[in-house]
Amino acid sequence: WWKVFGDNVGVEYEGNCESFEKGKKIIVSTPFTTAKCLDKAEAMIIDEVHHAFGDARYEEILVNLEPRFLIGFTALLPSYKKYLIDPLLIKLLGQPEYLVYDFKSLTKIDPSFKLPKAIADIFDSEFNNLEDSVYEAFFKGLIKGNKETIKFLELTFYTYGKEAFCESYRRLIGK
Repeated sequence: WWKVFGDNVGVEYEGNCESFEKGKKIIVSTPFTTAKCLDKAEAMIIDEVHHAFGDARYEEILVNLEPRFLIGFTALLPSYKKYLIDPLLIKLLGQPEYLVYDFKSLTKIDPSFKLPKAIADIFDSEFNNLEDSVYEAFFKGLIKGNKETIKFLELTFYTYGKEAFCESYRRLIGK
């Protein structure tokens, strides 16, 4: 993005709004940081969009930001998730168009494309109510303590799950 758009590009994570406040035209950010920093968005590109399907937190952000253009990318969208889109999103943004490319068609698009040696299916599991409240507490900054420790626990929680989070937390209690 910087090569093409230069100084008009910003990067913001962890709830920082500096690039938004400076009026950058393109900002690479999480949907949650974007929602914290903006009231409306002209366009949004969401990577790993399969996380947004059927997730009320993502849907609320998209409905509130009302982007005129929305593009989502994912390597794998389980077919059942196509039916989890909030009808309000469809009303605001229109019926989604799914562009699906298999390995054969990718080889036609780019002859230098090499087939992967292995394919693995990874499935997301939804947070239960307790996990959702812990995630929300991290997101809202309600958990106090050493900033680096809190960030470590947050990343452990949503990257590796509740068991890894609890194990890391138990180890950190004594520190």
